[in-house]
Amino acid sequence: MFSSYPSRTRRALSAPQENDKDVSLSSLRFFWPFARAYRGKLWLAALSLIMVSGAMLSMGRGLGYLVDKGLGAGDPAILDRAVIATIGIAAILAFGSYLRASLVNQIGESIVADIKKALFSHLVSLHTGWFETARTGDLLSRINTDTTVMQTVLTSSLSMAIRNLMILIGGLVLLVMASPKMSLVVAVVVPAVVVPVIYMARRLRRASRLAQDKIGDVSVRAEESLTSMRLIHAFGQEAKQRQTFAAKVDDALSAALLRVHLLGILSGTVIFLVFCGIAVILWIGGQDLLAGNISAGDLSAFIFYAFLIASATGSLSEIGGGLQRAAGAADRVQAILNTTSELTEAPNPVSLPSPTAISVRLENLSFTYPTRDDKPALHDISLDIAAGERVALVGPSGGGKSTLFHLLLRFYDAQSGKISFNNVDSRLLKLHDLRRAIGLVPQEPALFSASLFDNIAFGVPDATIEDVRQAAQQAEILPFIDSLEEGLDTFVGEKGIRLSGGQKQRIAIARVILRNPNLLLLDEATSALDSVSEAAVQTALTNLMKGRTSLVIAHRLSTIIDADRILLIDKGSLVAQGTHDDLLATSALYRELAMHQFG
Repeated sequence: MFSSYPSRTRRALSAPQENDKDVSLSSLRFFWPFARAYRGKLWLAALSLIMVSGAMLSMGRGLGYLVDKGLGAGDPAILDRAVIATIGIAAILAFGSYLRASLVNQIGESIVADIKKALFSHLVSLHTGWFETARTGDLLSRINTDTTVMQTVLTSSLSMAIRNLMILIGGLVLLVMASPKMSLVVAVVVPAVVVPVIYMARRLRRASRLAQDKIGDVSVRAEESLTSMRLIHAFGQEAKQRQTFAAKVDDALSAALLRVHLLGILSGTVIFLVFCGIAVILWIGGQDLLAGNISAGDLSAFIFYAFLIASATGSLSEIGGGLQRAAGAADRVQAILNTTSELTEAPNPVSLPSPTAISVRLENLSFTYPTRDDKPALHDISLDIAAGERVALVGPSGGGKSTLFHLLLRFYDAQSGKISFNNVDSRLLKLHDLRRAIGLVPQEPALFSASLFDNIAFGVPDATIEDVRQAAQQAEILPFIDSLEEGLDTFVGEKGIRLSGGQKQRIAIARVILRNPNLLLLDEATSALDSVSEAAVQTALTNLMKGRTSLVIAHRLSTIIDADRILLIDKGSLVAQGTHDDLLATSALYRELAMHQFG
């Protein structure tokens, strides 16, 4: 959003950087595990490529035969047969091209779809801390832009490259078989073409990777700006955002133009060298024809194969640019798939005993965020919370209250100490069981671009309409829902933009009520509500908390007064605990908070 950050923060906001290694075509091996599922179709596609290449190559020998035996001998019957044979070869080419196009496109589309699913599945499995440094726009670029590049290559470029390579190799072999003298010319021409191609391709690989990284930067800037449009308008920063976005687009354009420039040089160099080689071949073949060492038919075949080889080589140089882009895209996607989660389950996880409420124990708990390793977020906290106890967490902003919630949900593992639920170490529990037992209502609720029903039933996908309505009723949101024309089917807009802050908060509360958890984590769940709605929702939450362990980050006196115990957390440490009256009498910090924050 802003033009500058402190250096350490800026590093935290940048994307995880992979090693700046050269991307080679060996990166295309990334596709093979996904292609295995379509081996049958791959064999058919390979046969169609052989069919097409063989038909193309056979036309050269047929041309030589026609010139020598038909036109040279003046035999019209051979000319008739040649026309029929040409039509037959054309039919084979057409059928083979149809098979190649249909099969390769089916395989390519299917593989890319599988890659997208695998990439997204892996992303949601990564630990929460990884997303502190990952940029959403860059991840979206890898899911969409990079896979689109792969799709283009898999559905066209790769099969065309294989076909042209077959034609190139077959043409060279047939050329040499027709005249061994040509072997010497080919031995000189091929290295003259290959060496500059290898040199230019190496530069093109780096340029392709850079271009795709710059596209990711554009996606990051667009995503951040579009999701913060109200803030941009409120601060009158439209012109600044246009300027910043334009700069990112210009950077991406410069990188893309560099790639295109290198691709043009590569294509021009290859075509020049190939046609120079062909000219030499034609000159030698013409000399042999004049000397009577070869026939006109053989020379015709030479010319045909020479131009076939030139066409194949020129196409390969252009297709090579696409393959380099695909290799770069595959490398970017593979970098994500190779990322491992730092949060792992125990080899033999145990299930969480699930009574109505659960007890929580913190033993010498200390934690530092990976991106903020200069300052501990929590330091040496020890605490016992009984099953069914209602505990309020208070303290200055940034003191560690939300961090404690993150550790209870096991978004992170503490560097030292441990958390136990019902006397079982949280690291020994199944993550699904642990999080299924906890209900979280954050201060800023997250809603999806879906219906009200889908958002409330998010944690209980098999919930019935009646279940959802009952939860909405307890959260004091049902009258509003019923006032809408489409009721629970009403679309809430992106991130719930069509709802007010209080309505979004009550949707989040209904979501937790429906989930019916054993442990409640409420990050000031009523902070966005007006006084009337707060009183109604507070009643619902009070009923929900009965018999359940509840931890509430509190900023209002009404929440604190009802708590069984209050924990005062400051600078990552538990500095005091007790009832409201106890802390008023014993803690100067609490008295200050009570005066200025609680009202």
